[in-house]
Amino acid sequence: MSKIRRFYLNHLKRKMFNKIILLYSAVMMVLFVTAAVLVYQYQLQRIIREETDANMKTAQVLSIYLNRQYENIQNTIQQIYGDATLSDDLVYFLNNPYENYLGYRLNQFTKTNEQRLRSYSTLVKNYMEQESGAKRVSIYSYPRKFGMNFEREKQQLQYESGSDETWNNWLMTRRAYTWDTVSNSPEAGTTAKSTSAQIYSYARELQDPWTLDRIGMLVVDFDSKQLANWLSSRVPATHGQMLVMTSQGKVLYDSTGEYVGQDYPYRYELNTAGKWVDLDEPSRINVLDTGNAGLTVIGIVSKSSIEASTGSLRNTLILITLLFFVASFVLTSTVMRKFSKKIRRIIVSMSRIGEGDLSTRIQMPGEDELQQISQRFNDMCERLEQYIDKMYTSEIKQKHAELVALQSQINPHFLYNTLESIRMKAYSEGARDVGKMVYSLSVMFKGMVKKDTVITIKEEIEMCSIYLDLLQIRYEGRIEVAIEVEPVISGCSIIKLLVQPIVENYIVHGFRSLDDDNQVRISAVREGERVVITVRDNGTGIPAERMQEIDKMLSGASQLSSNLMEKSNPSIGLINVHDRIRMNYGEEYGLSVSSEPGKGTEVRMEIPMLKEGIL
Repeated sequence: MSKIRRFYLNHLKRKMFNKIILLYSAVMMVLFVTAAVLVYQYQLQRIIREETDANMKTAQVLSIYLNRQYENIQNTIQQIYGDATLSDDLVYFLNNPYENYLGYRLNQFTKTNEQRLRSYSTLVKNYMEQESGAKRVSIYSYPRKFGMNFEREKQQLQYESGSDETWNNWLMTRRAYTWDTVSNSPEAGTTAKSTSAQIYSYARELQDPWTLDRIGMLVVDFDSKQLANWLSSRVPATHGQMLVMTSQGKVLYDSTGEYVGQDYPYRYELNTAGKWVDLDEPSRINVLDTGNAGLTVIGIVSKSSIEASTGSLRNTLILITLLFFVASFVLTSTVMRKFSKKIRRIIVSMSRIGEGDLSTRIQMPGEDELQQISQRFNDMCERLEQYIDKMYTSEIKQKHAELVALQSQINPHFLYNTLESIRMKAYSEGARDVGKMVYSLSVMFKGMVKKDTVITIKEEIEMCSIYLDLLQIRYEGRIEVAIEVEPVISGCSIIKLLVQPIVENYIVHGFRSLDDDNQVRISAVREGERVVITVRDNGTGIPAERMQEIDKMLSGASQLSSNLMEKSNPSIGLINVHDRIRMNYGEEYGLSVSSEPGKGTEVRMEIPMLKEGIL
């Protein structure tokens, strides 16, 4: 069992092409066997049909022969009854002793003065010359109990020497069986069979044409050999078994010689409907009646004879099926081995790639799917090699940048200390406003130089608040600031420096430095699953033409940001914020601006509501 499992694992489970070959071979075997069976069945039916038709033809030829024999006998008897001279001659012969019959013949010859007087014996001899199958003709007299036997070379008078019972039994048998194989001699009794079962006979009672009394019997013996010879001359190849059966079921002729003189045991099965009839074995039969003769010709084609004739066909089909299967298997195996080598080459190349050899390339001939896979594999290796080279170079540059950053960390530290010294100097001199501004600037600078790019909304708003505090100190109360943040969103994440550039844009472009009623309002609220941050001011507003340009730039911000930066566009802050929002959160988020000249501007920012630490 372990060997079978090992064979399965090594040659089937892990071998795709072996599975294909096995499946293909199974399918081909089924197809070839099915085709062979269909061909065999077709040829078998053809052979059965041909054998049955040939058997029917033989039966028809045999029926014609028997019918001709019967008609010749009837014609001979009709000649006797139709000619008064012949009928008187026969009646006198049957009713009188043979010596008296000879005297009668002499007297008739004297009266008529004919050199050749017509007689029944002459008619019988003429019949035997014309009927080659007749071996002997016998005429028996009931009143005198004797018979005259006519053969081709001789004729013989024979008197009955047995008892009356034997004679009567013989007469009863011949009357009951017009056709029979019983010997033509009453002395042989009713049970004797013809010599070597080669004789069958026909019996016909003779009557006095004037009184209609039964006065004798005509018996004609036929030679079965002559029947077989005549049949072979007309049908050289006899197909199947041929039987000639009387109306009582007795077999007169059997081409095999098995049932001659016997009652046919399957006579009732001959009327069975169906293609196959159960006789000695299943057989096809043809049954023909020979007109008025009262005989039946039966042609039998047995199943075994058909199978014997189809044996060579069956063996040939088996051999051809095996040859086709072997040829198909060899051809398929050859083709599959070719593809298997290609697959193996791809697997080996992939293993080399896995080991780090990125210079591996697959040279695959042809234009099939495997060649396409190889081409894609080579392209992938090429891109992978380029990517690795690029990433390696990028990593070196990154290390260099980190080194520069480490070296430059000392500069912010020096600046913080310097700003702190300025703040302390301002406090010591009594300039508290200057000290407060330096402190706020220091806090803003620390927040801006932090490496974190994602902070909380609370931290982002606080940076804006510090920036606005600086502006309030600078402009000495000419700007009013209002900030509202819903507590539920204060801890949500936001990209650093999204709000401050909007406020700065207002100070640069919308602040009225000569007026004392400048207002800036910042609100952050939740709307569904979004955070909406609004910056409103009452500044100078934006002209309509400029507003159209801003809307156009916001709708294509990602494509125009680089050009805007190069041209130092006044709206670079808004475009930068809008572009960063869309790049990090998606196209459905960003800025929208509404403004009227002289009434102020409102900038609305929409970002997703994300927990802290999630971008």
